[in-house]
Amino acid sequence: MSGQSIFSIALTLFLVTNPIGNAPAIIALIKDFDFSRQKIIMLREAIFSLILALFFQYGGEVFLNTLSIERYTVSLCGGTLLFLISLSMIFPYLHEEAIKVTKHEPFFVPIATPILSGPGLLSIIMLLSSQVSSNFEMSLAILLAWVGVSFVLLIAPYLNKVLGKRGLVALEQLMGLVLSILSTDMLIKGIEQFILSIRG
Repeated sequence: MSGQSIFSIALTLFLVTNPIGNAPAIIALIKDFDFSRQKIIMLREAIFSLILALFFQYGGEVFLNTLSIERYTVSLCGGTLLFLISLSMIFPYLHEEAIKVTKHEPFFVPIATPILSGPGLLSIIMLLSSQVSSNFEMSLAILLAWVGVSFVLLIAPYLNKVLGKRGLVALEQLMGLVLSILSTDMLIKGIEQFILSIRG
C-alpha cells in the first residue's frame, strides 16, 4: 500500500470519527472538571478508542476471512456505510440526540465508545482491513487518524469559541461532503471489481 493510500484511509477514518461534530458532546460531558483534568480525560479516552480500533482491525480481519467474503462485497458494503455516515454529517439534524450530562467522570463509555470508536468506525476498520495487504500500514493509517482526532479534541474548546455552534456545524457538513466523495469512489471500485469477477 502506497503512502497515498495510507493517507486516504487515515483521512476516511478521521472523517468517520467526526471529531468536529462530536466535540460539543464531549465538552458537555467533561465541562464540570477543571481544565487540566479535562485534558487528562480527553487523552485517556482517546487512547482507549485507539486500542479498541486496533483490536477491531486484527480481530475483524480474522472474522471476515473466515466468512470468505469477496473483495467487491467489502467495497460495496463499506461505500454504502460511509455514504450513510456522510449524510448524517451533512444533515446533522437527522441524528440529533439528547446528551445526558453526569457529574461522574466518564471512563471508556460514552467518550471512547460509542462517541469516538462507534459502530460505524469499527465496521469500516474491519472492512478496510480485509482490503489492505499490510497490517502494519493499516495500523499506521489508524494511528495517523487517531493523532488527527486527538489534536482536534484538544483544541475543541478553542474551536468552539472561535467558530461558534454554526461554524462547527458548517465544518462538520464540509467534512461530510468530503466523506461522501470518498464513499462514492469506494462504491465505484466495488462495482468495477464485481464486473471483472463476472467476466472472469
